[in-house]
Amino acid sequence: MAKILITGFEPFDGFTVNPSEEVVKCLHEKRVNGFSLVGIVLPLDYTKALEILDESLENHNPDYVLCCGQANRAAISIERMGVNVISTKRSDNYENLPESDIINTEGPAAFFANLDPIPLVQALLDSGIPAYVSYHAGHYGCNWLLYKVMERIENGSLEAKATFIHLPPLPSQAIEKDMVSMATMTLETEIEALLTIIKFLN
Repeated sequence: MAKILITGFEPFDGFTVNPSEEVVKCLHEKRVNGFSLVGIVLPLDYTKALEILDESLENHNPDYVLCCGQANRAAISIERMGVNVISTKRSDNYENLPESDIINTEGPAAFFANLDPIPLVQALLDSGIPAYVSYHAGHYGCNWLLYKVMERIENGSLEAKATFIHLPPLPSQAIEKDMVSMATMTLETEIEALLTIIKFLN
């Protein structure tokens, strides 16, 4: 059975929840349209996250990798590329700061995701879920992870189709930080969005 690895991140930025973590927990070990789903939650830790990712890649040898994270955006956004830059002023959850603002000094300026976001976004829109193609995944953990996943695909250590999906905050997060005007999306809709994407892949 074909496998899809879905990754999420632990909470960050003072939140006690991360929608990507909750989606991963809900989809882990599910069977959807001929796919076996494996979900892992990565620490926002520049020193450990890739080790955990690589262990899961080796154990499961997925056909697809759908990386997920949180962005304060009003809709699901699917990334076109990961760029070779990272913030040296914003530490991870464990106070680690990159030594350079370049992820890989010997790598290309960017890697395109090898899953075309345009039809995936259209599938979401056709299902009534707000979504758009994003051309910048930021310069923090999400972009870093996308770049690193695509780097593995480009160097031949991973044979899979991959992309990064940004999820809006949950309503509970807006309440938690007393930011009730913040754009949010329900967990049910975000799970439906991932299922819609997965069904499109089959």
